[in-house]
Amino acid sequence: MPIDLNQFKMSAIEEAELRGVLTLAQPKRIAEFGSGLTTRFWAENAPDARIVTWDNYPDWIAELKTAFAGAPWLSRVEWRSYSVTPDGPREVEKDAVPWDGEPFDFLFLDGPRSAHPQNFGRSGTFRFATRHAAPGALIVWHDAQRPHEREMARKYFGHCARHRRGSVGWCKWEPAAKVSTLTALLRKMNPFA
Repeated sequence: MPIDLNQFKMSAIEEAELRGVLTLAQPKRIAEFGSGLTTRFWAENAPDARIVTWDNYPDWIAELKTAFAGAPWLSRVEWRSYSVTPDGPREVEKDAVPWDGEPFDFLFLDGPRSAHPQNFGRSGTFRFATRHAAPGALIVWHDAQRPHEREMARKYFGHCARHRRGSVGWCKWEPAAKVSTLTALLRKMNPFA
């Protein structure tokens, strides 16, 4: 029985925020963690972009490929499955998935699902972004209002100017070495991100 993708649909407010940051970025290479309706969203709203999307549930990827079969944008999407390592609760820092391709100019972090605490690996996706974002890339994360995501953003993107509207957080990636110590400290303390 096919899944009802609409149960995972973001609100109109979230979609408007994502459309705004996507328009700002005009990406050519998108990395996404947490495959789903946002995969279709990126493909339809960034028609020149190549998308690499990772999910830690292979059956979910298979369902999505079936649901999106015949979509004109499907050839621009590369689907990848990964495992969250090492095992353990979210306090255990997770590994970034390996990547040996070109850096990305837009990254969306919305996985792994927090509903499965034993596989909760947001630290791994944030670490991935710090390693594989091109200078000036836009990094966007969902559920930015949650304390754990706010903590991850401060820890990994604390030296960057961070923004948040509702559940959508974003920053323009800057290598830490290019940001003054005082600026990095002030940005890390940003109470709005």
